[in-house]
Amino acid sequence: MVFFESHWFMSAKITCRCGACGFEITDDQPSLSLLCGCTDCREALEWCAKKGGLEPVSLPELIYVKSDIVYTFGLEFMQAFQLRHNARSTRVYCKECFSVIGVDHKSYRDNVFMFFKDHCVTTCDLSIKPSVAIYLKELKDTNQIRKLKNIPLILSFSKKETQQFRSIKAVAGSFNEIKRPRYGQTLKSVIKSISVIEILN
Repeated sequence: MVFFESHWFMSAKITCRCGACGFEITDDQPSLSLLCGCTDCREALEWCAKKGGLEPVSLPELIYVKSDIVYTFGLEFMQAFQLRHNARSTRVYCKECFSVIGVDHKSYRDNVFMFFKDHCVTTCDLSIKPSVAIYLKELKDTNQIRKLKNIPLILSFSKKETQQFRSIKAVAGSFNEIKRPRYGQTLKSVIKSISVIEILN
């Protein structure tokens, strides 16, 4: 819990698995949870696994939190990477244990950032349930799709599916600008303080 200008916030920590680096954010309540079958998420987690990180599941759960970081520690152990030069996502990992502790994407517009559930350690409230499963056309393990029940399925973000995604109540306001003052910095600004973004190609 943190105190700012007569307001108490239930802060939360997001750290790597070995504890070398991480963040404290002002809100322990995630704004959204998604299941994602996209190639980029899979390739990023597979790359980390080859370096010593956790083995990825075929349909990882993405947790979105407000991008309001009030404390960063272990910056010297953080490295930012992109899969390719034209990447829209920048991921931050720990150089010691290869946990991915934060992901920024251009579409997040500095309002939120994402982390992979089970690929880092957090005190965020993880009782939130996934609202939708996305990019299922890119999923290698098609048996996973058959197991999904009572959740909207987005195969490829066609025009119709994009409209469907945006109309889902949990999604609609999740990426919006924070309505209160920001007390810390965004993940994008943390990334700027990390020397060089590694391009994997």
